[in-house]
Amino acid sequence: MTVVETSNIELFPEEASAALDRLTHVAFTALQGRVYSIGPALHLVPSRHAVFQGSFQGQDAVFRLTLSAEAQATTTKEWDELARAWAYMNTAPLTVQEPLFHAPEAGLTITALAKGEGLLTALWRLPSEERSAPIALAADWLRKFTAPTEEWRAPNRRPWRSWAEKATEQQPHDTLRAIEARVFQKMKKLYRQIDFPEWRVALAHGDFHLNNLFWDGQTVTAIDLGATNHAPLYKDIARALVHMARRGMLPSGSRRFGVDAAAFEAFTKRFELSDQEENGFLPYFICFEALIKVEHPNMPQARLDHAEAMSKSLLDDLKQIT
Repeated sequence: MTVVETSNIELFPEEASAALDRLTHVAFTALQGRVYSIGPALHLVPSRHAVFQGSFQGQDAVFRLTLSAEAQATTTKEWDELARAWAYMNTAPLTVQEPLFHAPEAGLTITALAKGEGLLTALWRLPSEERSAPIALAADWLRKFTAPTEEWRAPNRRPWRSWAEKATEQQPHDTLRAIEARVFQKMKKLYRQIDFPEWRVALAHGDFHLNNLFWDGQTVTAIDLGATNHAPLYKDIARALVHMARRGMLPSGSRRFGVDAAAFEAFTKRFELSDQEENGFLPYFICFEALIKVEHPNMPQARLDHAEAMSKSLLDDLKQIT
């Protein structure tokens, strides 16, 4: 197992232990008079945050503790965003985690535990022919989430292109870097073609991929909502599609712009994308998501093979529209 495949909890045991000690102290102070227990660590981002499973007031829960002043500064925004979304996404089958408790001065947030497992993980155990319905449910979730805040605005395409260009220069794998350089050239051509007066924006999830949706066979519950800002809605769609493709998840067996063709169609239909959105803005953000991901130097070869296959297919389709 490579470093990429190893949990941060295993890679940084001392920081994980220190985070548990800190959480124990914070909880003792902030949760006086409440019934709770703290269980195993679920996730760790060193110097950012740690996540633990537990219980709170008789409910299975997740404890999230910030580990730096910078991370703590955003915790109130993240809590406010979760509370905003919970107001209209609190019923099955499309939900977010229920907000349970927040102590901003301590950097502590407690939410209900999402039932099931990451949707992408679940898909691997399903036959290919049974994967389309859960993927469509992911598209339904995103549509419900963005609908209240969607609006049309004048597009600002330049930052996305600039960020993609910087990331391309940092790609450590020679073969992938060569392919991505060609994808970026096509992205620049597409940039000039999609000079339309408006595109759709919404408050975005920010890290929308299928393993940030937990699925118990019926209900999809989103986790890891950030301190959301308005962004082109195509960005979240592209993030999910590229995340699947770079891991070899291609249920339909065919591609469109490098990603699974059926999944592309499911999101396109659910959002009722116009032709310029489907063949301009969305491919533009698929380019962005393909390029912004700088693979780890020790990334397993299978993952690199998936990334190369996706980028080659993306390049072929871009040639047809640029």
